Amino acid sequence: MKFIIIGLGNFGATLGLRLVEDGHEVIGVDKRPEPVNLLKDGLTHTIELDTSDELSMDKLPLEGADTILVTIGEDIGASVTATAFAKERRKDATLIARAISDIHHTILEAMGVDEIIHPEAEFADQLANRLLVDGALKSLTLDSQFSILEVKVPEKMIDKTVEELALPDEWSVTIVTLLKERKRRSIWGVSKGYREVIGVVRPDTTLQASDRLVLFGKTQQIQDMLEAYEDHSED
Repeated sequence: MKFIIIGLGNFGATLGLRLVEDGHEVIGVDKRPEPVNLLKDGLTHTIELDTSDELSMDKLPLEGADTILVTIGEDIGASVTATAFAKERRKDATLIARAISDIHHTILEAMGVDEIIHPEAEFADQLANRLLVDGALKSLTLDSQFSILEVKVPEKMIDKTVEELALPDEWSVTIVTLLKERKRRSIWGVSKGYREVIGVVRPDTTLQASDRLVLFGKTQQIQDMLEAYEDHSED
């Protein structure tokens, strides 16, 4: 897929590098020469361009773009202007914009942006869940009660099958999927670890110590379940 990221601050740059790592084409755009030069070897292509200038926006290669992301975070005026110009020129591309305040969100919503993201607020929610649930590695907060959490396999679950654990019946917690540890070689021949999603878990799937569980349920119930299955023999 082809992505255009307008705004190469910390969030935009990190997002772009991750997308490239996953094999996508990413064009990074910023009016500042520093991030453009810094990321020229990491992204597919970088462009030094003032996206608040309408004539300059006409030079942006939007043809064939699947998604345009406006990730400018420090200047609401620049973000809104770039979003407006991108919306006019986007062809069939999905337009996603980052909001840094409630008023910013309201303006973007009124403009008809396809999706509005709040990375700082979303990360804060995820971090809060990770701090509240011992052993949580990643989290997705669905509402005030329910979450999807990625956790290490507790000691007492190792070598047990999904059917044996019966988590939905015992704890009202569902295993969404498992992440298995794998290895692959980069284009430079360096072995790198990664985790592969196995898809829908089977009743006879056996949990290994190196696995990661992706769980769905009430946050407190997941916490209680994890505490019950931890090995406290050394306490």
